[in-house]
Amino acid sequence: MAPLDGASAEERALVEAAQRGERASLELLLDRVSRPLYAAVILPRVGVAADAEDILRDTLLRAMERLDTFRWTPAGIFPWLRQIAIHLVIDHVRRRQRRDRLEDRYERAAADVMPLHHAGAEEMLIEQQERAVATRSMEAALATLNDRYRRAVELRLLEERSREACAEAMGVTVGNFDVILHRALGALKKAYGVR
Repeated sequence: MAPLDGASAEERALVEAAQRGERASLELLLDRVSRPLYAAVILPRVGVAADAEDILRDTLLRAMERLDTFRWTPAGIFPWLRQIAIHLVIDHVRRRQRRDRLEDRYERAAADVMPLHHAGAEEMLIEQQERAVATRSMEAALATLNDRYRRAVELRLLEERSREACAEAMGVTVGNFDVILHRALGALKKAYGVR
């Protein structure tokens, strides 16, 4: 086996010390990899700084939890951390796509309620009844949510504000608003009885 250069030897020593539970070595190691992971791996794939910060945090937490499974290779620890980050980016994108599809579905449901058919009823009366049913269903489902979740849904779906405007109205970052809305939509989905 070829001898390690100075930087590789130092990194390996930090990894081994961190695996033995030396907190200072772990902190130094994670501090060294944080910026390149964020700038080169996560942010370019996510595009939203707040989301990228969340993914970086989760990457580092997962690395700390699984550090004992890492086996040293000449490439060092970065490729291992990069792979963890990539998996978390993929999970994030999938969650976002599901949330976007759910938002679209709720918007369509509010606009296109299944028609109620009554023999001889006038079209205007049917439309009013459909709107009333949709409104009651939405209000009943919203009433089951906590205030913060209800406000997120109202701002984004009912008032149709941008994510940035919603975040500002709630006094949180856009990334935090996305998390709140995601959880709110999950709770709303349960309230509607959608699986």
